[in-house]
Amino acid sequence: MRALREEIIRIGDFLIKKDLTIGSSGNISVKIGSKDLILITPSGIPFEIMRPEDIVVVNLEGKIIEGDKNPSTELPMHLKIYKEREDISAIIHAHTIYAGALAVTHTPIPAILDEMILYLGGEISVAEYAPPGTEELARNAVKALGKKKAVILANHGVVACGKNLKDALEVLLRVERAAKIYILARIIGEPRKLPKEAIEHELEIYKLLLEE
Repeated sequence: MRALREEIIRIGDFLIKKDLTIGSSGNISVKIGSKDLILITPSGIPFEIMRPEDIVVVNLEGKIIEGDKNPSTELPMHLKIYKEREDISAIIHAHTIYAGALAVTHTPIPAILDEMILYLGGEISVAEYAPPGTEELARNAVKALGKKKAVILANHGVVACGKNLKDALEVLLRVERAAKIYILARIIGEPRKLPKEAIEHELEIYKLLLEE
């Protein structure tokens, strides 16, 4: 468990240094082995000063099992995703710039890149707005996420999911990259979606990768 705590700290530090979030905005969680427990970052502590011992252990009902800090206010969303998607074992929520620009304009990222299908599951949808930390936001996020690995939260940020923390971080980076490409492409002209046949073929590969 110590190794997972330290990995969360490293990822939080990476998010800050790469300008993928700021202060205590955003949160990170990961399942602990085969147990119905998760590690989640605390509420209100900036990533720059967060310590491994600040990270809280909770069960899938949200009860604190270990730790003297309050878990992230977005705990309901993390729990809802874990309950609905057994293939997901790690979640990173961040307030990135390019995905954030799409969040405030309620603009999804269409399927414009092969890697979006293969690694994210297709178009990145925008979850309907709900106040942060609410059960309503949790429901909206899960609905918009579907079987994909990421979702944009309207007027808020982005949620990236994976089979482990490394995978979730890669998903976050791919979403932000796709968002940047999409925004820049719209300056030049109208971005073209991938052909339907290509999307269908690559989705089959994505489904196989999910089962690994």
